[in-house]
Amino acid sequence: MNKISDFNAKTWDQWSQEDFVWTVPLSAEKYAQAKEREVELILTPMKKAPLWWFEGLGKRVLGLASGGGQQGPELTAHGYEVTILDMSTRQLQADALVARREEYSINLVKADMTNPFPFADASFDFIVHPIANCYVEDIEHVWREAFRVLRPGGALMSGWTNPIMYMVDEEAFYSDEVPLEIKHALPYNSRHEEQKGLEITTGSGYQFSHTLDTQIGGQLRAGFQLKDFYEDNEEDNRLGQYCSLYAATLAVKPQ
Repeated sequence: MNKISDFNAKTWDQWSQEDFVWTVPLSAEKYAQAKEREVELILTPMKKAPLWWFEGLGKRVLGLASGGGQQGPELTAHGYEVTILDMSTRQLQADALVARREEYSINLVKADMTNPFPFADASFDFIVHPIANCYVEDIEHVWREAFRVLRPGGALMSGWTNPIMYMVDEEAFYSDEVPLEIKHALPYNSRHEEQKGLEITTGSGYQFSHTLDTQIGGQLRAGFQLKDFYEDNEEDNRLGQYCSLYAATLAVKPQ
């Protein structure tokens, strides 16, 4: 992995150790509940991906940057053949923990999605990609690789961050004592801020906002057809009083 990816892997390892919300694996009780209901896939903080997104898809699924023992067990509980790609050792360990406990098979791959994906062309029927591309500087590479490893007719389900969140200091999201003021120009780039003197810590990692051109236009340029889109928000985030903070897209590789 490169310097940025290696640092971000350590960031997610630390968050996992601290039981950050997106690193806590599914409990035995919740796994049992998942097997008794329809699939509930979370790509953004609050909303679930629509059930019709899964219609007509096969069973081979790639969880892209999707470690942590959440999406993997959810999909496995509904009979999908799951591969998880993640660069965080602890996030993959969380998936391994649930798989051992529930006695199912899952393919866990430690890899960096900023590099070519370690899979052959047309390996998967669909990809789930919860919010993670804010840790990747070149997301058009991610879209191109996702397109390559999907079969014709396969789908990419991706969640991502509204770039407006990077205009405001994160401390202002949750504290009334910090004003909601525009501080940063877009697109935000941690590398550039580091060159200006910002200390990058494992409390946040290297992050990058992305334009709608690279988020949506990038998928279209990779060859995808955009089929659906929804916006989402986040509990207790003050900025969410004024706009949606997250979005998700369903994009399909043409037959």
